[in-house]
Amino acid sequence: MPLAQLSVGLECGGSDGFSGLSANPAIGHFSDLLVALGGTVLLSEFPELAGCENNLASRCTEPKVAERFLSLMRAYENRLQADGNCFGDNPSPGNIRDGLITDAIKSAGAARKGGTSPIEDVLDFPEPITHSGLNLLCTPGGDVESTTAMAGSGVTAMLFSTGLGTPTGNPVAPVLKVSTNTELARRMPDIIDCNAGGIITGEETIETIGEQLLEQVIATASGQQTSKAEQLGQDDFVPWKRSLTF
Repeated sequence: MPLAQLSVGLECGGSDGFSGLSANPAIGHFSDLLVALGGTVLLSEFPELAGCENNLASRCTEPKVAERFLSLMRAYENRLQADGNCFGDNPSPGNIRDGLITDAIKSAGAARKGGTSPIEDVLDFPEPITHSGLNLLCTPGGDVESTTAMAGSGVTAMLFSTGLGTPTGNPVAPVLKVSTNTELARRMPDIIDCNAGGIITGEETIETIGEQLLEQVIATASGQQTSKAEQLGQDDFVPWKRSLTF
């Protein structure tokens, strides 16, 4: 199959202060490379895009695409407020402890996974992918609900950045974990597929790790390697309970 047939979901979980500096930008470079090859990337977790709406809307290829994104974000926030919540509740205690103290800081780093490509389409859960290039998918911030949604939309594989560590997998599409720091990769080698910590120490660059991720995704999709989540038998699957979780 041509590389243009690849569609890759983008996720982050257990994020730390390095997420927006190492793993997420490297995934963003991967995203730009795959889009340039005619492939598709799917950026999810709308609560983790709060604060970046204007930037993302300005990258949409058509006004109707931008309006749909903003409309879905407004509807999502309205549902949260009706339940006494808000997007500002998104950073977890672990996020805050490691430097992501506000939703805007967390979102600025999370959005970098989408790279710099134009946004071709915006999907509501559980719509399937119909356009190549960069797509946005409305999902909650919960790791398993988001990865389940991306698999349902039709991704071939997923790249999942983490600074604190998580074993999340999926029964449909392989999930490759990218560590934001070398300490995590050393401490939990059983769950990490690629270490982006070298970007922090200066031993690697965003571009070299992004290119490495492209090669790993190709090898995984080709059956030449197996993700750590698959090796561990991590087949996590949770549909989004819209009125209960965000």
